[in-house]
Amino acid sequence: GLMQGWRHGDGKAKRYMRSLGISWLVGSTPPGPKVYSCITLVVVIAVTLTQRSGLNSVDLLSIPIPMLPLTGKKELAKTKMHILYQDWRGTSLESIDRWTFSHKWHGSLDLGEIEMKKVVAPELSIVGSEEYGDKKSLSELKEHLIKHFKVTLEGSWEQNQASVLLDQLQALCSPTSKSDQSAFQICDIQHDTHWKLSDNLLSDDISLVGSDVSLARRALDFAAPRSAKVDGDSGVVRSHRLQFALMKFVTNWGHKEKVVNQILQRKFGSQLDVDVGYIDLTSVTTYEDRERFQAFKAPELLFMMESWSLLPQHLHKVDGLKYVVRRQQGLNHPYYGPTTAVSWPTNMQNSYQEYMDYSFNNDGYTSRHLFIHEKTHFFWGRLWNDQMKKDWEAAGSWKEKGNDSWMTDQTIPFASDYGASNNPDEDIAECMAAYVLHPMLLQVRAPVKEEFIRKQIMRNTRYLENPIFTFKIENEEPYRRYPPSVNNIDIRVEGDPNDDKTVEMKMLVDVGHGWHSPIHAEVTVSGPNGGSKTLTLYPDAVEEESGGSITMRTTEVFSKYCENGFWSASQIKMVDKIGSERWIKVDEYSWRLYLNNAMGTTWAPRYLSQTLKLTKTLEKDDESGSHYPVVTATIRFQQTGAPLDEKSPVWMRLASKPSAQGGGMTGSEWDGSGTSSYSYPLYQAGTCVQDQNSWDGVCTVSWKLSPYSAAGQYYV
Repeated sequence: GLMQGWRHGDGKAKRYMRSLGISWLVGSTPPGPKVYSCITLVVVIAVTLTQRSGLNSVDLLSIPIPMLPLTGKKELAKTKMHILYQDWRGTSLESIDRWTFSHKWHGSLDLGEIEMKKVVAPELSIVGSEEYGDKKSLSELKEHLIKHFKVTLEGSWEQNQASVLLDQLQALCSPTSKSDQSAFQICDIQHDTHWKLSDNLLSDDISLVGSDVSLARRALDFAAPRSAKVDGDSGVVRSHRLQFALMKFVTNWGHKEKVVNQILQRKFGSQLDVDVGYIDLTSVTTYEDRERFQAFKAPELLFMMESWSLLPQHLHKVDGLKYVVRRQQGLNHPYYGPTTAVSWPTNMQNSYQEYMDYSFNNDGYTSRHLFIHEKTHFFWGRLWNDQMKKDWEAAGSWKEKGNDSWMTDQTIPFASDYGASNNPDEDIAECMAAYVLHPMLLQVRAPVKEEFIRKQIMRNTRYLENPIFTFKIENEEPYRRYPPSVNNIDIRVEGDPNDDKTVEMKMLVDVGHGWHSPIHAEVTVSGPNGGSKTLTLYPDAVEEESGGSITMRTTEVFSKYCENGFWSASQIKMVDKIGSERWIKVDEYSWRLYLNNAMGTTWAPRYLSQTLKLTKTLEKDDESGSHYPVVTATIRFQQTGAPLDEKSPVWMRLASKPSAQGGGMTGSEWDGSGTSSYSYPLYQAGTCVQDQNSWDGVCTVSWKLSPYSAAGQYYV
């Protein structure tokens, strides 16, 4: 049937054959098959397969095709096709008919990666005193601090402490040669402050009460560069703690946006104010006006300044990165949906980065990680030459497969699964963030990449972790093996074209080669044109501690409305009991999962325009006796494809803006103010009810807010 389809120009048949890597030996038209009754015709054909790692792949495939009996009737329901093929990954056997689909693959376990590198914490030895540029006496330094920064030192201060404080304030606030502003104006210094050193642990290393400032004495440690040796290498060591504390002070913990903006311009060549206008800025990207954007929140600005300050001086500024913008609270990106951030290192002189809610509603580490990650995209697009990129691709064994698709046979040396599953650009962005914020991670997982970044990009700048609180685990023989790879995949799909499908998936892993027993495996499968589902496989309980082969399995139900066709899996993530991970790209195994769904669809339910309604009520809490606001949202929807999900058919985000009434803000200030500095959209699921004998219906979502919720206007 496939050969006849090829002969008669059936594009579907050709695409299917090509998807199996099959091409005809002579010409583009296969020989016509002879008709047999109840006899299997075996056709041996030559195929074109790429070479991999210098080894020739098997070049002959046998495809037994059962022919239909000559009854004069179409009995397609009984047709069953078997396909056997082999390449560098191993051998696969596939079977398909109307009710079932199965795909079995067996491959190699030889990866050449057995044990993670043992990394000892770097040894830091100080070989010199603090290097201060200012040799003024303590009294002179005090006078200078009062005159230029309105800072009065009280209590016990030493000359070197006052000197480094003055140096750091000058770096943040002193005017440049081209500026006619004073330090008072640049950092908006309006009042005298009185500074004391504290031996206590302060959450931000600094606190401000009225005009009294307490500065943690520990923040001054290594604030000035000191000569030192790390693992025998000579250099200088310094800390950013004092700089970060002073950034909080001069910007009022990020609330003085103008002060933040001038620091960004002076240190990094970037700015928050889009003076060219949002329409011009986005003219070659998303083409939007300012209503889709808002001001950054105060903590977000601190994360930005701190993360970029951690980079070496030669990486502070990068060509093209002039603007940094933030999308309006609660809105997804128009192209990339619920993503965290997007960089546009275009060929325009003035390009930009944009950040969404998802960048900030987790924790500070995630936010700092993203700011370094996104800036690295500008290094990749605007700073590093082609040779640098090729060297990085070689370090990660990355190879382009066409259509911006990349593959690598490495399964361990990555900073995250996101870097492992995409391309060299995302890989280096993840590794750069890890190099700065979690330096030992790369040293353990990816020593080759760590060395590349240190020598080729960072100019031998290294980062040391110096935690305040530590604990020790007594374990003389820690397990440093990685989880095993996969050497068997068995996928079976059962179900009539008009029914839900039961998908049983098994993986066989061999822990007899010194690998560590896996605790679970994760596979995210994607439909031909949309939709995804994450499958989690767990080891069989009987075999879990056997020390030999382990079978991991899961059984999932795919709806009969899932899209018809082959569902792909680009990566398998294997996780062991101590959290070590292995990421296996699809180029290293064979995966085929086919859903024969006659009712398959990719149509999403529709929100009916102009039907969103918000109401607010007050309800009394019986225990506390206080009243709390309840916000209820209703919308009208229309089912256009599959029925709505039974468990969570709808969810919404409720965001807020401070009220303009009596707030002393102009209309334009209110528009760009965003919400309060510490509130983010509230996610809430709801229920949907379909009208009788109709495709339309109503969805309802409610939020029970605290009596102490910020005053303002709330919107979905």
